[in-house]
Amino acid sequence: MIRRLFIPGTAMLLLAISASAQTHPATPEAYVSGVVRNSQGAPESGALVELMRPDQKIVAEMATDTHGHYALHHIPPGNYELRATNPLFLPTIRENLELAASTRVVVNLTLNTLYEAFRWLPAEPRKAGEPPDDWTWTLRLSADRPLLRMLQNGPLVVVTDSNGNRTLKARVTLRGGDSRFGDGGVHQDFELARSLDGSRGLVLRADLADPVETGSPAVRMVAGYEHRLAFGNSFRSVGIVEDHPGISGGAVQGLSSFALRNAETLNLMPGVEAQVGDQVLGFHSTSTTVGNYPFALLTVQSGHTRYSYSVATSPDAQSADMVDEETNLSAAATELNGQLVTEHGLHQQFTISHGTDGSGRAMSVSVYHDQVENPIVNGGGSPSNVDLNSGNLLFDPVAGQLSAAGQSYSATGIVAEIRNPMGANLRLTVDAATGEALAAASQMAEPVSFSAPLDQAQPEAANMVAISASGRVDRTGTAWRAAYRWQTAGTLTPVAPFSTALPDAYLSLYLRQPIHCRMLPNGMEALVDVRNLLAEGYRPFLSSDGSQLYFAQLSRSIEGGLSFSF
Repeated sequence: MIRRLFIPGTAMLLLAISASAQTHPATPEAYVSGVVRNSQGAPESGALVELMRPDQKIVAEMATDTHGHYALHHIPPGNYELRATNPLFLPTIRENLELAASTRVVVNLTLNTLYEAFRWLPAEPRKAGEPPDDWTWTLRLSADRPLLRMLQNGPLVVVTDSNGNRTLKARVTLRGGDSRFGDGGVHQDFELARSLDGSRGLVLRADLADPVETGSPAVRMVAGYEHRLAFGNSFRSVGIVEDHPGISGGAVQGLSSFALRNAETLNLMPGVEAQVGDQVLGFHSTSTTVGNYPFALLTVQSGHTRYSYSVATSPDAQSADMVDEETNLSAAATELNGQLVTEHGLHQQFTISHGTDGSGRAMSVSVYHDQVENPIVNGGGSPSNVDLNSGNLLFDPVAGQLSAAGQSYSATGIVAEIRNPMGANLRLTVDAATGEALAAASQMAEPVSFSAPLDQAQPEAANMVAISASGRVDRTGTAWRAAYRWQTAGTLTPVAPFSTALPDAYLSLYLRQPIHCRMLPNGMEALVDVRNLLAEGYRPFLSSDGSQLYFAQLSRSIEGGLSFSF
């Protein structure tokens, strides 16, 4: 009896084990290995290799050996991202790494330095049948919009999906009018933007100004590169080259300039961010000057309140967001005693800002201290040959504007701002600031030398109040912005010169109006940009030869144009 029951019992036990094995099969694991090298092909030892899930959770990590080898074992099947990092190199990321069960995958990675990452153009021309990439042409009117932040606040760029919907929008703009120093003539602006593997971006831009009073056109070329890294870190670099044949200083005709701006954003810990960078700025005309202007910004976010401390040496480069803002380089330089000089200094600022998510309401208060060297004073008129050869000004005959340098000064003050939406399509902003500015002497009745008004201009305590409103008309699609900035009478330079986000002096207007007509292509817009419409704040005087000139915080400029989006 016992023997008869043993055989069926054994059989049943084997069947149960087999069924259990079929119900819970073993999960074969994957295996990833490879070599990490630099751009020269040499192995990189000590590089950290991390395998991450789509949610950035690290599954496995290890450092490469002396031969650059790494091996990650016991990896569950799935979709991963492989990243290699090493000091002095940009991280390299391999995205969409599919690991199937029981597979051995070899992935070799290459680390590049910051400047080795500048791969401006494809290595070979497009082949027949190759799928199109996302190169796009874009153009715009405003010279102050950022180049690389292509997806924010405006219709300039439209994102597409993989189903063939609209991709980045192309835009062509023609503009001209009574412009500012270094920006006169009729302009045609265009850009070329490309996104590389979702983490890198490239923008090329050209601005061609037709000659009006000179035989050669003015040219401005911009190239921008951005590398977005993991955990919110990023690196940006923008190069700008300008050539203005019409601008004259002393006995030399023409002004050439270049700028190279770099910035890196680092998320040190949750709520703490640091930005560091610099601007290399150079000019050539009667002489040559090259300078390096670094900056740093530390921000701490606590709930809806933000605390920040910044140090900067140039008004045009104070944060990573400003690196990709294209500015008119020629407006930052002038002549002093026969030598080219640039406006710069040392700016320190502590800011507390508070805002609520989604409401649009915000307020901020800043305390700053500035040491301003060679502050630029704008002006206009028709200077004589004696004035032109004095070595104390630059003159742009196309725009009819001139620039000169005032005496250096220091200032301490406060800047406050309140932003409040007044409905769905209207926003109101009020700014106020205290500090110092160069103030002109009393009206000069007798003819004087060109440099006399600047020699007599002294730094004085000054205040500023500005109010601006912006909105959009749903029925017509009109986008508009109006602002008025008042400042203490007689001042020739702005209060808080490093606060470049403040409105321009006096009355300014901006209008963008879509044009809908069957005879015209879709996407056409008319644009108007007016600054200091009423020509306020002018300080006229007569030069020693009887020429009428003036200095002003901001000369009047009126620009208009047409843009075509397609």
